[in-house]
Amino acid sequence: NGFGQLHPRSQGVRTLGTIYSSSLFPGREPDPEKIMLLHYIGGARDPELYGGIEGLTDEQIVEATHKDTCATMLKPGMEKEFPNVLGVRVWPRAIPQLDVGHAKRLERAKGGLEAAGVKGVFLAGNYAGGVALGRCVEFGLEIAKDVESFISEAVPAK
Repeated sequence: NGFGQLHPRSQGVRTLGTIYSSSLFPGREPDPEKIMLLHYIGGARDPELYGGIEGLTDEQIVEATHKDTCATMLKPGMEKEFPNVLGVRVWPRAIPQLDVGHAKRLERAKGGLEAAGVKGVFLAGNYAGGVALGRCVEFGLEIAKDVESFISEAVPAK
């Protein structure tokens, strides 16, 4: 039971995290004797630490995540109990890696637009407000208010 887990690189595993899909979404795994897990592997540092995932086959990705699952959450001896795999999907540039100084660069970009006299351009998206879905929605609503305010000031009411 639970939501899932994150794996810091210091833990020595390649998998970045695991979501317990069958706990979050009852009925997603119809067999009560099984659990459904969703693993995240790769990340910005994966190429330097492990060689990257782009050249791996689906089987190699499954093998890597299973090895980490055995190391982090399964009972000893489960290494040979290979999982049923529903699918493997690789997103080469899925979540932006915001480097140190990103917020300052974003502020400079906004300042540059303002200094150039550019009006009505709003920087929005996961690079600007946060990568988590909830934060993207929240930030989208914040930007929508800014856009609404801009339009109401720019266009006279009838």
